[in-house]
Amino acid sequence: MKIKMVEDLGAPLAVTAVDLVTQETAPDWNEWASYIMAGGGYAGALMNFGGEFVKNVGIASLPLAARNIYARIKGGSAKMASSRLAFRPAQKVSGIRQTVTPEFEDVRVS
Repeated sequence: MKIKMVEDLGAPLAVTAVDLVTQETAPDWNEWASYIMAGGGYAGALMNFGGEFVKNVGIASLPLAARNIYARIKGGSAKMASSRLAFRPAQKVSGIRQTVTPEFEDVRVS
């Protein structure tokens, strides 16, 4: 069994290059690029599209996608949480008039 240069070495190099480039230039796209490479690689292999190269792209990108899925399930890193979620206190809006019916006049919303 011999090593095929394009399929066996090119696919992991392509995945590594995409990971490094998106991490440096567009960090928000890095997670989605890993999902696209893994899903696209396995879907392409399932449909016999792209041959061994596409299959190996899916195989090589699976650990990266699994790490991103684990981080998302666990709660994400500080960068992920701060870039996607911004917890701010609710703003009080003046001008809203509260209607009171006699049976609920002692009820307060906290």
